[in-house]
Amino acid sequence: MKKSILLAVALIVAFVAVPASASVQNVKVSGSVDSTWLYRNNFDFGANATGASGLDQLEDESQSVFITQTILRVDADLTDQVSTTVSLINERDWNATTAANTDVDLFLAYVTLREMLYSPLTVVAGRQLFSYGNSLIVDATGTNNTAGADSAIGTVAADLTKQTALDAIRLIFDYNPLTVELLYSKLNENTATGARDSDTDDIDLYGINTTYELGDDMDTQVEAYFFARIDQSPNQGVAGDASKADTLYVPGLRASANVLDGLNVQGEIAWQRGTNVSSSATTINDNERRDAMAVQLISNYQVPNDILPDSLEEYNPVFGYSYTWVTGDSNPADRRAATEASSNRDTAWDPFLEAQGGGTIFNALFALSNLHVHSASLTVNPIEDVTSKLSWYGLWLDKHIDEAFGGLTTLTFVSPDGVVRSPTVDKGHAHVGNEIDFETTYD
Repeated sequence: MKKSILLAVALIVAFVAVPASASVQNVKVSGSVDSTWLYRNNFDFGANATGASGLDQLEDESQSVFITQTILRVDADLTDQVSTTVSLINERDWNATTAANTDVDLFLAYVTLREMLYSPLTVVAGRQLFSYGNSLIVDATGTNNTAGADSAIGTVAADLTKQTALDAIRLIFDYNPLTVELLYSKLNENTATGARDSDTDDIDLYGINTTYELGDDMDTQVEAYFFARIDQSPNQGVAGDASKADTLYVPGLRASANVLDGLNVQGEIAWQRGTNVSSSATTINDNERRDAMAVQLISNYQVPNDILPDSLEEYNPVFGYSYTWVTGDSNPADRRAATEASSNRDTAWDPFLEAQGGGTIFNALFALSNLHVHSASLTVNPIEDVTSKLSWYGLWLDKHIDEAFGGLTTLTFVSPDGVVRSPTVDKGHAHVGNEIDFETTYD
């Protein structure tokens, strides 16, 4: 008699696999309660007239709301080499009746293991915050990730949510003056059950980031990186589907130096390659090659006191300028058929996980793509404990709105309530608009 043996093996790899206890050396409890009154008007540029005659248009264009964002955080040092962080968050729209208004969500939950295996290595695992460079490419606080989807203000002021963090594992090798960091993050698990396709619809982020301090008189820092986003979710389940994964590969370089007393200059350049796959439920094997580029230049000049008049020294003036260029798609209307190979290139920059321009109007409305953005600012301390900043932003399109020449046919943006708008614009013009901001902070 033959015997059949069915053996099911589950292999689980984890940094902490069994319960453990230790005497706590240090515990820090912190947090914040931020209450904000938000008033915005005409954020849709007149594109949201819901009535046939547009008589109720003015009501739809105004937003006046109070929000409160509460964060409670506990940091504990278990040993000299092991520490943990747990943080809870609640974001609520005052007097709203949605269930999410009283939800308390897990914001952060990670463990830090220093000198793991050997002294230069630090491992950080769990739900955490991290950023690289000037946050042009990857920053866990960027609102391009969907971490704030459960927030009660997600459909009110999604651009202001603080509920942004990513589940990740980071391996940090400190070989001073060289630092090498390896990153893996699960952006979306999608199907997490034991279904057949549960491992073929994930969205994963991989990366390596290296930083080198030259140690010269200008404090020069050079950064090189490579990030990859592998999205296997498009067209999953479509009969006969043979599409590739949606892939995004981003190599880049960044440098920073204090070229003069008080003057810091930075430059960054990045490329995007890979395959842009359609997520249409009815399109099979629809893909284009990615070929996009981003360039950013930043300068900040803190005027030395020895060249300022005595009457201006106490103001500590700082002048800033930045220029950002992200490419647009040269022929967005040219799309291949599902039955032929694609020879077209998608040259539109994918905003990825950037986190720049927080709090500005244009950042709330536009994705960082197909744009030239110029910015100039002046920061001063008018009185003790008060910092004031005046900023100007100018936006121009990389690819003009000109249907006759195969360019963009419409200009779209996402309002803070998550609704996509398409305002009427003149064809053939590249200038999007100007923004002037004034901020003052009392410490």
